[in-house]
Amino acid sequence: MANSPTSDDSRRVILRAVMDRLIPAVDDLPPAGEMGLADQVRKIADSVPRYDAALSTVLDAFALDPSARVAGGFRALDGETQDNAIRVIENSLPAQFSVLLEIVYLAYYSSPDVHQRIGWAGRPPQPEGFELPPFDESILEKVRKRKPLWRKTDH
Repeated sequence: MANSPTSDDSRRVILRAVMDRLIPAVDDLPPAGEMGLADQVRKIADSVPRYDAALSTVLDAFALDPSARVAGGFRALDGETQDNAIRVIENSLPAQFSVLLEIVYLAYYSSPDVHQRIGWAGRPPQPEGFELPPFDESILEKVRKRKPLWRKTDH
């Protein structure tokens, strides 16, 4: 991540807490931050400079948020106060917050646990997927009747 006044440990704690609020637990699936996806979010952000800059900006904004200046920081806030802080950051940094959401969703929906929960078959649709009608070769007739668009060479 880009250089900033917030330590990597503080960022990781904030990121996990924010992820937990953005994608809460569903049945037996824990919230996104508890799933250990913060490292995946960092990896995705590190691979795209625009993502890295947006993530740094948003996490620094959470660290500097006056409502999070309590013992334990953002994570120590109750859920409603965390949600309010998230709304403030989202409204003040809409473009960067949108990128944060994109990165979190990429990490979350890449998780095998989420794939299993939503019934996602992580494979190409063919050969076991959608049934296709038999190929109709008659659609190639016009092309077959055309003269070649190239000329033959001796090589």
